Amino acid sequence: MKIFITLGILLFTTLNTYASKELKTHICQACHPKIYKEYQSSMHAKASIYKNEIFRAVWEKHPLSKTNNFKCAKCHTPSDKKLISGETKLSKNSIQLHEPISCQYCHQIKSIEEHAKSNTNIQITQKKTIFARNIDKKGQMLEFKPQSSLTKMVGSPYHDINYSNENYYNGNMCLGCHSHKQNDHGFKVCDFEIKKGKSDFKENCITCHMPQVSGSFVNHKDTKTHAFHGATALIDKPFLLSKHVKLSLEKGNKNFVITVKNGSNHTLTPHPLRLSKLKVSLQREDKIIELKDVIFIKVIGKDGKPTMPWIADEIITDKTIKAFEKRELKFNKELKSGDIVTVRFGYHIVNPQIAKKLQLKEKRLSKFITLTRKIFKIQD
Repeated sequence: MKIFITLGILLFTTLNTYASKELKTHICQACHPKIYKEYQSSMHAKASIYKNEIFRAVWEKHPLSKTNNFKCAKCHTPSDKKLISGETKLSKNSIQLHEPISCQYCHQIKSIEEHAKSNTNIQITQKKTIFARNIDKKGQMLEFKPQSSLTKMVGSPYHDINYSNENYYNGNMCLGCHSHKQNDHGFKVCDFEIKKGKSDFKENCITCHMPQVSGSFVNHKDTKTHAFHGATALIDKPFLLSKHVKLSLEKGNKNFVITVKNGSNHTLTPHPLRLSKLKVSLQREDKIIELKDVIFIKVIGKDGKPTMPWIADEIITDKTIKAFEKRELKFNKELKSGDIVTVRFGYHIVNPQIAKKLQLKEKRLSKFITLTRKIFKIQD
């Protein structure tokens, strides 16, 4: 008994010592080890040019890279406050390396200011308060209350938790950065073209890209599940998003039609670096026939030619699938009874042609990733 009491005193002493300091991402692992581990492999943790080879390759081609006049910090490294304020230039510091978009930054977004060029995140001024999403506790402010045992402890000794921010329930807290980006020519180089609706509370950025997965969100209580914080479900766990893309097949007389239904409220892979594809193969007896891929791409540029984002002032072509759109794709191939048609919809993180121009050698960056797959057995 004395041992447990001593351990408890040491633990709370340690927690209170940390609580007296400014919130840092590495401190979060004390109570949230699973979430912290997920964060380490996320795009949020790798948002700086020092951790993201794609971003670095693009930045090195930007004219401002010669003077380290980094204009991307607002969304890519917002935790580097001295850089954002102009006090320092871009440098390989600990924030850039370990927490360019920190846990506390995302959990302290009070509201979103909408602007034509790009939206802006407004941070809460109380340094020891974070916002969080919990349907059962919505509207509450949870303050720390130590109890006789860790499992009965209420709240966190590190911070207060505010469950009343509506932006964490409808997904708007993501739209400070993940909405649109306009360059200096007044041209939107990236636009998710989000369509808002009555179902935003049930399905939004958070519920889709941060779904509930197994494992407790905190180590001193068993909550069974937690919101996935890898922030890269599109890359690491594409199957979690597969329900938002539906595939169907309709057999014609001497052809067939594949329908791709986008069930999400935004354009599928709208970033100009991305490339989506529909791959269709036909198995007839022992022979497999690969049909021509269908490409879904947005190309931006100038004077009818593709360019880097900061030069572009026009959309050259846009074949991306928009929010809630059904895209019908006709294949002039007669199907027979017994045929097996395999359909895969997926994407390349970086268009292979662009990856070559950027000299990105890692094959994983340009390989095809299957988002969803369906097999159709043809019968008369």
